[in-house]
Amino acid sequence: MSGNRIYEVSVGHVRNDVVRHDIRHRTYQWFVDLDDLPRLPRGLGWLARFQSRDHVGDPALTLRQNVDAYLAENGIDLLGGRVTMLTNARSAGYVFNPLSVYWCHDPAGALVCVVAEVHNTYGQRHRYLLFPDDAGRAETEKQFYVSPFYPVDGFYRMSVPEPAEQLAVTITLHREGQRPFTASVRGTARPATTAAALRVAVRHPLETWLVRALITVHGIRLWRKGLPVQPRPNSEDNMKRTVADRLAALIKRCVGIDLPVRLRAWDGSEAGPADGPVLVIKSRRALRRLLWAPGELGLARAYVTGDIDVEGDLAAGFRQAWSVARQRPETGIKLGPGDLARAALAAARLGAIGLPPKAPATEAKLSGGLHSRLRDRKAISHHYDLSNDFYQLLLDPNMAYSSAYYEYPGQSLVEAQDAKLDLICRKLDLKPGMRLLDIGCGWGSLIVYAAKHYGVSAVGITLSAQQRDHIGKRIADEGLQDLVSVRLQDYREFGELVRSGAEAPFDAVSSIEMGEHVGEEQYPTYTGIMFDALKPTGRLLLQQMSRRMDSAPGGGAFIESYIAPDMHMRPLWHTVELVQNAGFEVRDVEAMREHYVTTVEDWIATFESNYAKVVAMVGEETARVWRLYLVGGALSFEEGRMGVDQFLAVKPTSVGESAMPPMRPWARPAAQ
Repeated sequence: MSGNRIYEVSVGHVRNDVVRHDIRHRTYQWFVDLDDLPRLPRGLGWLARFQSRDHVGDPALTLRQNVDAYLAENGIDLLGGRVTMLTNARSAGYVFNPLSVYWCHDPAGALVCVVAEVHNTYGQRHRYLLFPDDAGRAETEKQFYVSPFYPVDGFYRMSVPEPAEQLAVTITLHREGQRPFTASVRGTARPATTAAALRVAVRHPLETWLVRALITVHGIRLWRKGLPVQPRPNSEDNMKRTVADRLAALIKRCVGIDLPVRLRAWDGSEAGPADGPVLVIKSRRALRRLLWAPGELGLARAYVTGDIDVEGDLAAGFRQAWSVARQRPETGIKLGPGDLARAALAAARLGAIGLPPKAPATEAKLSGGLHSRLRDRKAISHHYDLSNDFYQLLLDPNMAYSSAYYEYPGQSLVEAQDAKLDLICRKLDLKPGMRLLDIGCGWGSLIVYAAKHYGVSAVGITLSAQQRDHIGKRIADEGLQDLVSVRLQDYREFGELVRSGAEAPFDAVSSIEMGEHVGEEQYPTYTGIMFDALKPTGRLLLQQMSRRMDSAPGGGAFIESYIAPDMHMRPLWHTVELVQNAGFEVRDVEAMREHYVTTVEDWIATFESNYAKVVAMVGEETARVWRLYLVGGALSFEEGRMGVDQFLAVKPTSVGESAMPPMRPWARPAAQ
């Protein structure tokens, strides 16, 4: 760890104003080069981290870049000279730094200036720019509210010589001829080795948590001794008066970003950019939901219950938020234990602490082993058995609940869904008299279309009783009883019939956006059943959603809890591998991501036009779940976090015959 050092120190505080109060505490501090920060071995990094978000400046920049930017604002350019820092490291997910000191040098090594960075217990920070004399002494006016027992007046006399073998820093507050407060840090250096870091961590476990707690304890003791409390100055820098301002400051402190959208709190106060959507926090219960379930799930619960709302374009709000998140690609937006502690403290000050609110009624509550037949039936029922009448308010008349295929701009959803169904039939090379199996047939759009337009005999299987009933009625209404049948059956039960010989083989098999619900462990069984169900040279058409490698397999906490429990998406290459492992030869893969964007946008338009009917049918909470789902889904496809693809595969004969054409006859020029 180069010339970096660890100082085991004694920290002293002496107060002489009104009451006498001495504090002595043994701890340790790090002295580091900002261009060569310590890096502990893998597995020990949690003992000491040096992060920009723990200091003044832009969390997206490095510590060095933030210091250089501050000096540039004051007309100072170090020309690449060395900057060293005395500080506490983030350890066990938390850090509190009452004082960090930076020694700034020119390229020759001469000291140019010193920056003293002070943090108070209200989450605020301030820098003092010092120009010490040869003995390391400097004076500066007090500009920042630190202690509740002293107002912002007087001046500091600081002794900040750059430490070597010995560390000696002293800060004295001077007020009206008095010296009411003196703080000192004294210590001896040792090289910042891994062994030294482990040793001080063992001697001083959870040290920065303890420092923060001791400040609170001694503050209470001073108050009980009669030391009067001074109000915080009523200024924008030192006092965040409104609820919205406090929340904006908390987000900046914990997440390291400015508000991406405007925020309106329950007291009517607002903060954030003036244009665009407004996030409305209607009650303190919304904060409680976030405290008990930080992140996506807490936000979803607050939105679907109406504890928060969005005025304006919900999709635009998502875009702005995700745009800000993308600006932090290295660290992402993650909350550590210290951030959660600050959030809890802020919530307490806002009166939002309490028992966890009850989860919304619309949240899925499944039991049983993952992807057991009973649990899968419950998962499918949660989403698809909402009611046929509900889905008729969302989908096209044929009830196709999968990505459409738009052949030209402006094509209607009905036409695009028919185009998708016809493309599938052409890829499967369906002809009159053939047998088609559709696993996860939905409301039967494909099996009915294939029977009517290609003369095939089609069998569909589904786990949804609502879908089975809808298909049965449609078959009867259209007189297709001799060509189309539907079964309420688990695909694994159907596979047992196939493998026992009780079910004759099929000429073609399709499965449209069903594979996402199978699960990782069951996927080889799923592909194996489709392989066994086919005659040699029979074709498989699989349409399936995919994900980017860094995206959640289940789509995230909201999707997994409210829309598609136990869903598992995989990257495209992995699906190809699994299909091939079942014995198939993959002949064609077609990406359809942009088609899904347009599909969902058409669904949203239909949904919003029918919103009052939706609320009357399923209630406000379920309607809000679906609004959030559709908008978030469209943006996931738009920004490439999710995709959808068609895989065409064939079951070759034992000698490799596929009966596939060398070209793609199913492709045709786009309609004009």
